[in-house]
Amino acid sequence: MKIFQIRVSGIVFIDKRLLLVEHTKNEKSYWAFPGGRVEYGEKATDAIKRELMEELELKVEVKRFLFYNESLPPEYPRHSLNLFFLLKPLTDKIVLHPDNVLTGYRLFNKNELNNLSLFPRINEKLLKNFDKWLKEAIS
Repeated sequence: MKIFQIRVSGIVFIDKRLLLVEHTKNEKSYWAFPGGRVEYGEKATDAIKRELMEELELKVEVKRFLFYNESLPPEYPRHSLNLFFLLKPLTDKIVLHPDNVLTGYRLFNKNELNNLSLFPRINEKLLKNFDKWLKEAIS
């Protein structure tokens, strides 16, 4: 079955490091941005707040919309439009709620992002804007 979905992802900095979540599928792990699917009738900004609360018990403020990324892999029948938001955490306490895919989280320094297995693969955009987004997020 072919699926089209809108997803939301958060760019979150805690202690000047980027928060990423670990996903594990078919015994392979990769890093992703916290977030998830937008539900029917839900605003994207409400969805990102809900997803961070569900995954990490992290209450956030939406600073602004940053960019979108579109994913349509030929081997996978899922077309995703991913909306990225800059978020400000309202606490630094994280409580992970693991599920069948979400298996962990970690805070990354900028220099650790170069060769990271990140999905979606936006490493270059992330590195280019890391300092600017960090400054904006903590202001």
